[in-house]
Amino acid sequence: MCVGELRAAPSIGIKPVPSWVIPVTPGGKAAGAKDFSNGYYVAFSDIQANLDEQTVYRRVIRQIVSESGVQNGSEMVIGFDPSYEHLHVHSLVVWRDGVAKSRLNLADFKLIPVETDRQRFIYNGYYTASVILKDIRKGDRIELSYSRTGWNPVFKGKYSDEFSFASNDYLGHVHAAVLVKTARPVYIKDFNKPPVRKERTVGGVRIYEWDARNVKRIQYDDYTPTWYDQTPLVQITEFKSWKEVVDWGLNFYSIPVVSGALQAKVEEWKRTSESRLDYIEKAVRFVQDEVRYLGIETGENSHRPHKPEDVFNQRYGDCKDKVFLLCAILKANNIDAAPVLVNSYKLSRLVNFLPSPTDFNHVVARILLHDLENRAPQASDYLFVDATMSLQGGAIPQTYFPAYGHGLLLKEGESKLLHMGVQNPGSTEITEDFYLPAMGDTASKGLLQVKTVYFDNEAENFRSTLQESVLSELEDSYLNFYTELYKNTRVERLDSLEFYDQRDANNISVLERYQIQDAWLKDDITGEWYFRILGRVMYDQVRVLPAKKRVGPMYLNYPSHIIYKARVHFGAVRSVPVDNWKVERMAYDISFKSEFLPKEKVWELTYVYKTKQDHIPGDQLEQYREDVEKLTGYLEQRLDDSSSSFINWSGVNGWMLLLALVVIAGCFMAARKFVKYSPGPRFHAPATSKNGWLILIGIGIVATSFLLPVSLLTAESGAFFTDAEWYRMDGTTEMRILGYHTFLVLKCIFYVGLWCYSVFLCRLYFGKRDSFPMMYSGFLSINLAFDILTVVLNYCFSTPQETNIAVTMPVQIIWAAALTSYMYKSASVKRIFANTYEDQIGLHDYEQSERVENAE
Repeated sequence: MCVGELRAAPSIGIKPVPSWVIPVTPGGKAAGAKDFSNGYYVAFSDIQANLDEQTVYRRVIRQIVSESGVQNGSEMVIGFDPSYEHLHVHSLVVWRDGVAKSRLNLADFKLIPVETDRQRFIYNGYYTASVILKDIRKGDRIELSYSRTGWNPVFKGKYSDEFSFASNDYLGHVHAAVLVKTARPVYIKDFNKPPVRKERTVGGVRIYEWDARNVKRIQYDDYTPTWYDQTPLVQITEFKSWKEVVDWGLNFYSIPVVSGALQAKVEEWKRTSESRLDYIEKAVRFVQDEVRYLGIETGENSHRPHKPEDVFNQRYGDCKDKVFLLCAILKANNIDAAPVLVNSYKLSRLVNFLPSPTDFNHVVARILLHDLENRAPQASDYLFVDATMSLQGGAIPQTYFPAYGHGLLLKEGESKLLHMGVQNPGSTEITEDFYLPAMGDTASKGLLQVKTVYFDNEAENFRSTLQESVLSELEDSYLNFYTELYKNTRVERLDSLEFYDQRDANNISVLERYQIQDAWLKDDITGEWYFRILGRVMYDQVRVLPAKKRVGPMYLNYPSHIIYKARVHFGAVRSVPVDNWKVERMAYDISFKSEFLPKEKVWELTYVYKTKQDHIPGDQLEQYREDVEKLTGYLEQRLDDSSSSFINWSGVNGWMLLLALVVIAGCFMAARKFVKYSPGPRFHAPATSKNGWLILIGIGIVATSFLLPVSLLTAESGAFFTDAEWYRMDGTTEMRILGYHTFLVLKCIFYVGLWCYSVFLCRLYFGKRDSFPMMYSGFLSINLAFDILTVVLNYCFSTPQETNIAVTMPVQIIWAAALTSYMYKSASVKRIFANTYEDQIGLHDYEQSERVENAE
């Protein structure tokens, strides 16, 4: 491209105010001291557009309030595009003590080329006409009026614009007007209650006017979505429908037949491609990675793409250039592809706006992936591609596409916006493995190994980071993260960072290794040694909101899916706090899980955070604040001698304790009744002594009666006594919460009842009661049935389960069946367990001895 295309000669002159301009007397009140910044404010702003004259008139009065206002407000700047606009200044006046003095001198204006988007590799050819005023003092009012004549020819003479009636600072008086011949229809839409529109017709010209005074500044909270705009706004357009915008766009996006060097490249790809998808992938990767992003957007090229051959030869272009090139390459192989106009700020809120080419700021492509073979296309047949993205990986159908929400497909017959959801989002998995020396050992060294795996779009982002970063600085930043996090622990890098980039699968693994010393800290109060696990990685992904009222929505990084694990390795099995909870909201999911993995001898903490949309509505922010507070409360875990083996009684659920007491009372009442039960005949031979297997069974029953209540006091087995377990399912469906509460109640009843049952069996066992075999068989059957039910419900509720359950459960079934059979069929069992209740308390000793004598 030649320099002449990039730069047009600017034109500026002095002319009287156009005769069609509506005279307006400035009004409004002076600004308060707290309502503006930089020492000045705009006391009056007037904008008037004459559609038939293709002219926009502006008048601004700036009030200088303080010394800083003299410094910051003494230069007046007018921006314009000389490729199609002519600038005429009408007046430049300084008001001091009620007296106006003209400062208008064309020679004082400096025309300076500026590139407002140069940092984004976009060159738009804008100029500014700047005048630095002399002798400006505190209290002065600077008044400037000018007109810009000429519209961008790319819009084919049609007008579209937006008028705003607020800003970041106070505005004393805002006036806007549109003048258009009555035969020329325009369409207007209001947003956020702008001033009431006044309409009148004068000499065949329809006039629309808006007037606002004493306009307060609009403040936004932190992390406000880009589409959330509370500014009173008016949109005006001459485009009646989206079809008109499509027809306008097809003037520039009619896909041409390729030629020259580009055609030769296409023929090469046709020969070497193994399939339709292979050809598409070659085209997409070429346009994304080998055509750099750079926009020459002067004049019509603000919206008109350059020729595909030119973009191919120069190897650069902006979004529309790259998409146009991609569509041309695909069309050359009879693959359907079309541009789609989107807005990277308005996103899905684009549907709220009137049809207009100025609604859009970006162009992407839609590609038909599959040969339809005479069938109607489905949504799954299409792939959206952002040609400005680079270093994407994976198979072409798995290409990531951002959540632009809605767009306008530039294709014949299209008449409405197209919905575009996020496509193939990725995730990040971070695993920290701690290998610690023995507790209290400050001389030995431990190891911290960190593995981070980026998938799909997260891999693409990190791939770009790698290419743009100095690796030594990147390594230092990784090390600094952990040295600052564990300030009382010496952390030293053992090896250089290791990177494993699998672009075909579109994932990148990063491996870090650090030596840690003095990991164990000593509590100043208790004297106990402890180690802290700090989940800063997850903390950085969420936003801890201040405790103040917020009405508007909060922006979420979407899509985002972070899985963070902290794993502490032990040399033996160890008791650790067991917990598992999850909240599922409309906008996000958060979960936490703490468990001990017996096979690996690892305490594993798992945190998951996933966003499901790009914002949280204002009325749900309090819930988000509570959820994040809950998560952050679990991000610091402490490992010490106790390691929370037993229940923390400050978090006990009182209702579950009451239920346990009720169960004990009920079992006591039942035992008083069943202790008299005798399944056999009233008179029989005296019981013999126990031996063999029956002694082992007795030991097991006694051990159960003592160990079961102890285990119920631990954080793992007695978790149903805690509030944390009761509220584990909060954030899920009401049916799921009810089901889990029912499960916990059943667990409490069963385990407390099982303990009472084991105590009852001890009495029967040592009394050699004839009811013991039946009661013991029932004990085994009930225990087995509930264990099976527990396995099923743990699976349904995704709660911690023994890792070797698949082995232990079959063994338990076989063992229960064998013992039950032994109890009913063994002759020695019948001889030993022969006493009735009456025998046990001595009521029938005489009758039994008499029958023995008679028998002899």
